Amino acid sequence: MKYSKEDMAIISDYVSNFDKKVYIFKNLPPELVSTIFAYVSRSPLGFREILLKMIKEEGLPYKSSGQKKPLAAEKKAAEFQKKWVVGFGHFSIAEHAVINIAIEDISILLTKIFEDNRLASYTEKSTRYQIFDKGHYYKPKRIMNSRYGRIYEKTLDELFDFYSQNFSAAESYFREKFPKKESMSDAYYASYIKGKTCDVLRYVLPAATLTNVAATFNARSLAHAVEKLLSNKLEEAQSLGLLIKEEASKIMPILGSFAEKNPYIEETDLSIANIAKEEFSEEKKEMVKEVAGNEVNLLYYEQDAEDKLVAAIMYKNLHIPFQKVLDKVKKLSRAKKERIFEEFFKRIQNKDEPLREIEHSTYTFEILMDYGAYRDIQRHRICTQTTQLLSTRHGFCVPEELSNFGLKKDFCELMRKAGELYHKIAEYSPIDAQYCVPLAFRKRTLFTMNSRELYHIIKLRSSKAGHKSYRRVAQQMYFELQKVQPLLAKYFAVELD
Repeated sequence: MKYSKEDMAIISDYVSNFDKKVYIFKNLPPELVSTIFAYVSRSPLGFREILLKMIKEEGLPYKSSGQKKPLAAEKKAAEFQKKWVVGFGHFSIAEHAVINIAIEDISILLTKIFEDNRLASYTEKSTRYQIFDKGHYYKPKRIMNSRYGRIYEKTLDELFDFYSQNFSAAESYFREKFPKKESMSDAYYASYIKGKTCDVLRYVLPAATLTNVAATFNARSLAHAVEKLLSNKLEEAQSLGLLIKEEASKIMPILGSFAEKNPYIEETDLSIANIAKEEFSEEKKEMVKEVAGNEVNLLYYEQDAEDKLVAAIMYKNLHIPFQKVLDKVKKLSRAKKERIFEEFFKRIQNKDEPLREIEHSTYTFEILMDYGAYRDIQRHRICTQTTQLLSTRHGFCVPEELSNFGLKKDFCELMRKAGELYHKIAEYSPIDAQYCVPLAFRKRTLFTMNSRELYHIIKLRSSKAGHKSYRRVAQQMYFELQKVQPLLAKYFAVELD
C-alpha cells in the first residue's frame, strides 16, 4: 500500500517504516498493540493499515498537527480486551501486550517465588557483583509481632555484621592468592577480586536479604504470575501481587487489572499440605550441621533414550512412522549411532544450542544444594521444578576459603544460631521461618527436563567462570548422565576441574 503524506504524518511516530514487509510498532500503549495484532486474524488489512484506520475513526494522540487527539482508539482497545480476553477468555490476544516491571526491595526468598514463571524474562541483583548493606532485610509481620521479633533482628544483624566486617580481609586474601596480571586493567582486577569475595561471603546472607529484580512479561503471563502471588501463603508475595496489579493497570487498564486470588491454587495447596502431614511423619527438628557438599541424584530416565534421540534426528528427513524409524535404529551398530550423534553435535559453536530433535527424552533429578546455588539453577525455567520449603534440616555448606581466613568457627556458630531461630519460628509458621535461613543451607528440589535443557544447564553452569557450588551441581549432573548414557554424554559440553 502507498501512503499519502497525510497518512504518513499520522502514523510516522508509531511505525518504523512504510515500505518494508517487516516493521516495528513503537510509542503505543501495550493494549492497543495487542488489539491491532488481534484484528489481523479477521481483517484483510495489514497492521499499519489497521492502525491508520483506528486513528482516523477513533482518534489517537499524534504530533502532525502539534496537538493531541482524543484517546478514543485506546478506549476502544480497552473495550476490545475486556470483551474478548476477560469476557470470552481469548488469552492469546493478551500475549501481544508486553510490560517491563522494575521491582525493588523484595527478599531473595520472594524473588525465587516470583521468578517461577516460564514465559518471562528476569534480571536480578547479583550476590557476586553487589555488596549488600546491613539492616537491609525483610521483616515479616508474623515474626516481628511474635515473641521472636527481637531475636530475629539480632540474629540477622549478626549475619550481616559477619558479611561486612570480614569483607576487606577477604579481599586482601584473594589479592594475595590471585595477583594482578599485566593483561588486567585495574577496573577488571578490582571487579574480579570483588567477585571472589562476594562468592564466599554470600553464604552468610539470609533469605530475607532485600534485592532488586527487573522483569518483562506479556499480559497473559503477568496475569498468571499475579494470580500465583495473590494465592501464595507468604504475606510478602501477596503484597507484591497487589503492587504489580496496581502499577500494571496504569499501563494496561484491562489486562493489568483482571487477575485475582485463585481458589484452585490456594485451596489445593492447603489441602495437599494437610494430607502430606497426615500421611508422612517427619522429625520436627534436626541437628544444624556442616555437610560435605551438594547432592545430585538421577531418579528417572528413559532406558532407550539414546536410540530415541537417534531416531528423532533421522525422523524429520524421512516419511515413515517414528516407531519404524526407532525399530531400525535399534538394529544399527554402535558405530553408526555414534556417527549420527557426531554429525549432529560437531558443528555447534559456543553460542549455539543443539537442534530441537534431542528434546525427545526426559530426565528427573533430585538435587540437594545450598540456597546460593539454587538461586542460579532455579533460573533454568524450561525444566519443571517442584521445590520444598527452605529450611535448616539438610545442613549447611562451608566454603573452604573461610578456613583460610580463620573464620570457619565463627561462621559455623552463626549457622547454629540461625538454625535455632529457624526451628523456633517454624513451630508456628514454617513459611515465614524461611526468611532467617542463610544461603549456606541446603534445599531439596525436583527437576524434570529434556536432554536439550540438560545440555544447556551442564554447559552453562559447569563453566569455570561460574560459582564453585553450582559448577559442582552441573558436573554431577553430567556424571549421572554419563553413567547411564555414555554415548550421548560424550557429546555434551562440560568443563571439569
